[in-house]
Amino acid sequence: MNEIIRCTRCLLPNTLKQMTFDEKGVCNHCLKYEKDFSNWDEIKDRKRREFEQILEKAKKLNRPYDCLVPLSGGKDSTYALYLATRVYNLRTLSVTLDNGYLSNVAKDNIRNALAHCDTDHMYYHINKKNNEILFKKFVERTGDFCNACMREINYAIEFSSKGFHIPLIIKGSGRRVQYVSQIQELSSLNTPSYFHIVIKGSKVYHRFRHIARNRYKLEIQKVVGGVLDVAGIPRTFMMRFFPQHIGLYDYIYKPFNEITEILKLEMGWKDGGGEVEHLDCQLHDIPFYRHTLKIPNIGKNTFRSSGLIRQGIISREDGLVQEKYDLENNEIPPELKSFLSKIGLTYEEYVHAVVSSDKSAHISKIQKIAREFYHKFRKY
Repeated sequence: MNEIIRCTRCLLPNTLKQMTFDEKGVCNHCLKYEKDFSNWDEIKDRKRREFEQILEKAKKLNRPYDCLVPLSGGKDSTYALYLATRVYNLRTLSVTLDNGYLSNVAKDNIRNALAHCDTDHMYYHINKKNNEILFKKFVERTGDFCNACMREINYAIEFSSKGFHIPLIIKGSGRRVQYVSQIQELSSLNTPSYFHIVIKGSKVYHRFRHIARNRYKLEIQKVVGGVLDVAGIPRTFMMRFFPQHIGLYDYIYKPFNEITEILKLEMGWKDGGGEVEHLDCQLHDIPFYRHTLKIPNIGKNTFRSSGLIRQGIISREDGLVQEKYDLENNEIPPELKSFLSKIGLTYEEYVHAVVSSDKSAHISKIQKIAREFYHKFRKY
């Protein structure tokens, strides 16, 4: 790996687009992280108060539910549910999408979570055979089916929040832990407009077009929310008019190993004897393998390890050991072989779609402008 030019702080190589290094060899992604989060100890009390003010506003609206928590059975969504129900006593509706690829470990964790807290719960199930046709179309046109899955999840959220007039959606996410959100060639879009553009003109359009319903209204709401964030205006300002989506870790942050200990003790959560990341999806290794096909000198754990290094959870030396192993053992995930067989694509067709695809071709100009503005000017 000596010939690979890497960030001297994390593991990211110079094969990434728009990758820059300062005079010490530190990459622009690490510098951005430092700018946003280096003073966390100074602002964490303020961020917690902001979070609690949002919750209080939701309670005062006196809707059937104070908040909605998307529940996948993974650590982050279960932690969001734990805080909403066990710590802040919110009237909570939790919602789960099952498109045929929800893992058994996740299903067990969902059952355990429901038994350990006071939440109502809804399953939104999509027929697996139909969903495989949708995933195939996304692979063919974008090289990636994850965007389709995330749009389905968000549709379930939108459908449920509208039905019960829920003012607040608390997601187990946040910019600090979104390891690829700023990586141009990998960053995912799950907006209804993107979904609509990808499937338009295909045979799956009539079967799934409802998932992009109200896309113009939803995009406007998203843009307004982004403008408010950039301007520093609290989310409580617009909560009365349309639901506010917030990422938990933008307000309350703990290292994942501390979170999993809390969940095992308080929510009956289990990792299934394996890795704690993305255990909720049966296809969890495919996106990481796809990264290695798309970008030279990338291992399946490069982005996650780099994120953990920035958070101080692992050392760069330990990350390099994992990186070396991953680069030398980049085998095709067994679930990819099975998945391709089910949707009727060969491995060669899959690789071609991944390598040649350009997601930006399916992004509207307004989305591009809004996204660039948001990531450039948003303050933490």
